[in-house]
Amino acid sequence: MSSSSSPATATAFTPASADTSDDFIRVGDKVTIRLTGVPDDGFNIEVQIPESGDITVPLLTHSFHAVGRNASDVAAEIANTYKAEKIYTTPNVTVIPEERYVNVGGDVRGPSRVLYTSDLTLLGAINACGGFTEYANRKAVRILRGKEVIQVDASAAARTPGADPSLRAGDQIYVPRTMF
Repeated sequence: MSSSSSPATATAFTPASADTSDDFIRVGDKVTIRLTGVPDDGFNIEVQIPESGDITVPLLTHSFHAVGRNASDVAAEIANTYKAEKIYTTPNVTVIPEERYVNVGGDVRGPSRVLYTSDLTLLGAINACGGFTEYANRKAVRILRGKEVIQVDASAAARTPGADPSLRAGDQIYVPRTMF
């Protein structure tokens, strides 16, 4: 019998695996672009980021690459382009990404969807759901991230600074029940 890797591979969490890539705009995200501080009342548009990653805004002839960048950098580039092309002298551009979530289920007091923020950790998400139940297996908490499964000992993470893993938008957390 040969050993083959399954699509969902369990790995243990290591602090070095933390990633802040979810602070960046992704293909498929919806963003609101708001222009204020201009004589003609500006605009407020909602855009879904296409596969190309490029967005366009009124009055400017070229597009702006948004994917892989944070919202404030895209907003600054748009505002600077309005100034450089002498369309507006003091534009105030804001790019607001849609909210993202992580899902928490299993043996927590209130399984639910938790609003993702860049500083959200595993224990923070579990605490937002009311914490563990008395039957929760805290040593085998799983984070499902795409096709990857990350197993975390939440008891150890609570005792060790820096061992509480950062989450990514879209993560699914499952807290199993103990076997006793």
